[in-house]
Order: sequence, then C-alpha cells, then structure tokens
Amino acid sequence: MTCLSIAIVGDFNPSNQSHIATNDAIEHCSKSLGTPVEHGWIGTEELARPDGTRKLADVRGFWIAPASPYKSMDGALLAIRTARERRIPLLGTCGGFQHIILEYARNVLGFGDAEHEETHPHASRHFISRLACSLVGRTMTITLQPD
Repeated sequence: MTCLSIAIVGDFNPSNQSHIATNDAIEHCSKSLGTPVEHGWIGTEELARPDGTRKLADVRGFWIAPASPYKSMDGALLAIRTARERRIPLLGTCGGFQHIILEYARNVLGFGDAEHEETHPHASRHFISRLACSLVGRTMTITLQPD
C-alpha cells in the first residue's frame, strides 16, 4: 500500500493545542481509512529560503496549519502557491484558510496588495477582516451530518 506524504505548513509549537490536534487528526484519519500517512511540519521561515520549496518536492498533500501570524507569510504563501500550481490537495484551517484566500487574491485575481487586517491594519485592500471576537480559548460543538 502506498504511503501518503502530507506537509503541514506552519510554525510548530508543542504547547499549542491546535498543533497537537492537527497531528492527532492526521493519525486518526490514517487509521480510520487504513491508509498509511507520513506527515511532517515545515516551518514557514524554512520555505522562504531560496531552496525552501525543495522540501515540498515529494509531498502529496498540504495542510496549512492554524495559529497565524506565521513567522514568514511569504513562506506560507509560497507553499500555498506551489500546491495550487501543481494541483496538489490543499487544506487550510483557521489562519491557514485565510492565507489560502490571500494567495488566491494576489496571484489569481491579481490583487497584489491583498492583505489581512490583523497583520496589516492600515493596508489599502483587506481581503480578510479582523475577527469581531477572538476564538482563543473557546470550545464549541461541531455536528457532522450526512450530505
């Protein structure tokens, strides 16, 4: 059976519960589907280096991790662009999803000045607004339903 390789793009922090949950989610899915999955974190600063995308060469999927702002927005956006251009499956959760929107706005829609209000509050073009209320420390119930 082929082993899938997933790159988790983000700046891993072992005390961040969402980072631990990201690892756990991949392991649970792997067991549930009976498909071996190798996953590893790749820091955004590593990706921003001149040879950074080399680390993405054999990846079969990308997960753009929660807990932004990232150490390097450029590194995160480069990974997202790589996934989009190579047509590799891509998932972004929380801030990761927001960065997917920024990459698409900048490189597909042509809004090179698209920004996130939380990191650039005085930018001329916000594609992502600041949250009206913080979700940090909140617990919510999610219910999955068929269809």
